[in-house]
Amino acid sequence: MEHQHQEQENNIVVSDEVLVNGIRTTLTLTSDGTLRWFDHQHGKLSSLCVEKQVLGLTTLGMLITINTVLCKGGGCLGREGLVRTRFVFQALSADSLRILSHNIQTYIDSLGRPKKLYIFVNPYGGKKSASKIFSNDVKPLLEDANIEYTMQETKYQLHAKEVSRSLDLTKYDGIICVSGDGILVEVVNGLLEREDWATALKIPLGAIPAGTGNGMIKSLLDSVGEPCTPVNAILAAIRGHKRSLDVATIWQGETVFFSVLMLAWGLISDIDIESEKYRWMGSARLEFYVSLYLFI
Repeated sequence: MEHQHQEQENNIVVSDEVLVNGIRTTLTLTSDGTLRWFDHQHGKLSSLCVEKQVLGLTTLGMLITINTVLCKGGGCLGREGLVRTRFVFQALSADSLRILSHNIQTYIDSLGRPKKLYIFVNPYGGKKSASKIFSNDVKPLLEDANIEYTMQETKYQLHAKEVSRSLDLTKYDGIICVSGDGILVEVVNGLLEREDWATALKIPLGAIPAGTGNGMIKSLLDSVGEPCTPVNAILAAIRGHKRSLDVATIWQGETVFFSVLMLAWGLISDIDIESEKYRWMGSARLEFYVSLYLFI
């Protein structure tokens, strides 16, 4: 028992007294990224896993606010299963404030999370819900995580490709597409048409489901057991989760295309292209056009 207590002490990164709801307690950060304190109001030991639950922190006066996202009930099923929660700790001195906030922020920074993102929002994709998804689901979590961003709404087809072809990538830690799969494909093609394409392809790309087809992000989230929702997608980006993907090169005469998701021709392509006029129907446009194609 004494050995276990000594081991816990050796794993402490920082520990100091703070006030929670006016009651003095000790806030501790351990080397495994756990924040612990005793919640006297509820009579229990409370803890947060920095990697999985903490988005960021802010300080104001003597207050340290920890921004988190927590699961409600027994699981996290999209936006309804997650709740943004703030924990406020009052430091007892300026030195304590500085030391606690510095050590917690240093641990967050060690996780390799992005600090600045370039975000494409396609207001015309799917049911034209991307702008609302960005405002309601993406933006609040980015702000909680203290991530700076530049947001660009796409104005026309291949706009994202044009921007990606000349974007100064040294200013950003990643590119996020709030759209279906189309904008992501445009970005990949734009990056591969750059003179520095080999370097450009190393920038992480993320997708937030907001289109008719969201095959890429659904595949990525499903592979780790997460539901395909905007909240789960942006949380994966905020946490810096990455996965390497292959890129296919397709030649059609003198035209070159690049794909990261799928290649289709014949009936599948006809349905995808010809159903564009029914985009207002969302994903149902595909099934609807199949019916038209086969029976009319």
